[in-house]
Amino acid sequence: MENCLLLLDELDDAVFVLVSRSHLLRRLCLQVGLTSALALVGLQLIVQAPGWASALASVAGASVALWFLVALALVARRLDPSLRALENPT
Repeated sequence: MENCLLLLDELDDAVFVLVSRSHLLRRLCLQVGLTSALALVGLQLIVQAPGWASALASVAGASVALWFLVALALVARRLDPSLRALENPT
């Protein structure tokens, strides 16, 4: 039983580190999405736009979807009282 609790404690620490670093991942994904969106706007002015539009739209959509999932995870973590109790043990 003690080994299971230790394993869960280590898993909690790993998840906490990943979630705390997720803002860097969100920023990177938004930058990639912005770059893709700007490139898409630029390519719409060119005749070759249909060839690149789907690829760039997919990259932009994937980066925004990843940002949205991480944002939902952070909101869920803040709303769950059991997770808040683990952060501030008394």
